[in-house]
Amino acid sequence: MVSADLVVRIGGEGGEGVISLGEILTKAVAHSGLNIHSFRTFPAEIRGGLAMFQLRGASGPARSLKQQIDVLLAFNQDAYDAYADRIKAEGILLYDPKLCAPTDKHGEAEAIEMPLEALCEEHTGGLRAKNMVGLGALLYVYDASLKYGEEMIRRTFGKKGDEVVNLNLKAVKAGYAYADEHRGVNKHSFERHPDRNQIILNGNEAVALGALAAGVEFIGGYPITPATPIFEQLCRDLPRFGGTAIQLEDEIASLASVIGASFAGKRAMTATSGPGLSLMSETLNLASMTEVPLVIANVMRGGPSTGLPTKTEQSDLKFAIYGTSGESPRCIMAPINIEDAFYQTVRAFRIAEKYQMPVIILTDQAMAYSSMNIDMPELNNLDLGTRFTPNPNANKKTFQRYAVTPNGVSPMPIPGEHDLPYMGTGLEHNEKGDPNYTPEAHEMMMAKRFMKLEVLGSTITPEEREEVEPEGSEVGVIGWGSTHGAITEAIERIEEESGVSVAHLHPRIISPLREWPIRRFLGPLKKIIVPEENYTGQFAHFLKAKFGIKPIEVHKAKGIPFTSEELYEAFKEVL
Repeated sequence: MVSADLVVRIGGEGGEGVISLGEILTKAVAHSGLNIHSFRTFPAEIRGGLAMFQLRGASGPARSLKQQIDVLLAFNQDAYDAYADRIKAEGILLYDPKLCAPTDKHGEAEAIEMPLEALCEEHTGGLRAKNMVGLGALLYVYDASLKYGEEMIRRTFGKKGDEVVNLNLKAVKAGYAYADEHRGVNKHSFERHPDRNQIILNGNEAVALGALAAGVEFIGGYPITPATPIFEQLCRDLPRFGGTAIQLEDEIASLASVIGASFAGKRAMTATSGPGLSLMSETLNLASMTEVPLVIANVMRGGPSTGLPTKTEQSDLKFAIYGTSGESPRCIMAPINIEDAFYQTVRAFRIAEKYQMPVIILTDQAMAYSSMNIDMPELNNLDLGTRFTPNPNANKKTFQRYAVTPNGVSPMPIPGEHDLPYMGTGLEHNEKGDPNYTPEAHEMMMAKRFMKLEVLGSTITPEEREEVEPEGSEVGVIGWGSTHGAITEAIERIEEESGVSVAHLHPRIISPLREWPIRRFLGPLKKIIVPEENYTGQFAHFLKAKFGIKPIEVHKAKGIPFTSEELYEAFKEVL
């Protein structure tokens, strides 16, 4: 069977190996020469509850989660009940008859027994590797050579010894052979692209590697789902590059340590999620007042409060832009996909250093735990920027750390390197840094700090936005963050089926927005759609306030991301 795009979903109880099966399958399918997009969702508990992994393998781009699936591998009844109605009519259901009794929910899809536990017990003498039986069957479906699965098993379990490796190898071979012997389990052939210089990353890994590429020297952190893997990876890797990683007692202390490291001249960051960012609000104000460069990677999750720790949502935008006492400028960035998360993290450090301000990178749980294969970054071509420091001949007695300049950026000495003392305080101050509460000083310093946002906004180039504006478009979509892939695929389908051109704007810097290009984009449009994964339409509200528009809002706040099918239906209704 020839395919250009195949979507497989695996469901089962948390702790059964659903996620590890998906991860190994993802790597094997990517190594076989396909583009991949994987997505996972799991309960907050360590064991129990429904875990799901979805892999999309394609000859062409695989940009987003899909709603309709070609193959469902159901470990148990819960997985069948939850996902069977998503199988396409021409798709197949693979189910373990010991734990699942299909009804009519899978519709016209063919149901095929896949006795995971029985096969595992027969070939390995136990049930520990039953997920690898499923791996073998799905490798067969993707027409990916068994050697790729065996290689990934050796890499994954090699440290556990030969006995564990051999156990899993027996299981994967049993699953592959079973699929090969049974009618209805079809191989899907693809146009493949082998031997590419690519790496497989999830969103958290992309941010961590982007920070390393940018030359981060310090991370202060406190674990919080779903941002913890960023901190864990930098704790592991940063010391190898001469940097320092410290776990603090809470998020407040984490950001305070980052401010201290930056004050001392180090490129510094922290990683957190919504509740942690809330706790950081006071120290975020301090960083803005003292004009200290730093980066905060905020991986959004469902809220409020503890909310949905392992589910996705785009609901921290307003807090990121406005969520402090007083008015403190900061830059808000939102990468559009996993590859972009690497490059925008590098750019975040460059912006923070150049404009001496906090930069918040907004990703989300879906991006953080999804994987894609991307081209190996060209590290030698990255623009890392430099920290602005004073002239070494500056006069110690008259030095002004917070001098008012045309772009708002002032000379910043580094203790121990420049003999130019100054006071850095959360109190309002004059140009030297001495506390000053006069109306004139406050107005002057506020204007100086916000001038940096104006200058930054004016420097955003067309290459740094994501903009598609076909001639004659009367309908446009404005999105942000990880919705880019689903929006793009929905628009492509609209244009392919109806011939109607739809414009699409997807800014990577959310605040400050460069206003004149957006006004130019909005000019010819009669209808503007703003899809976002939150309940209240936070970005739509932001656009309304800035541009006076009345967009058609499309919201989703269910803990899972938009699919291109959902957005296609929404766009089609508007058209």
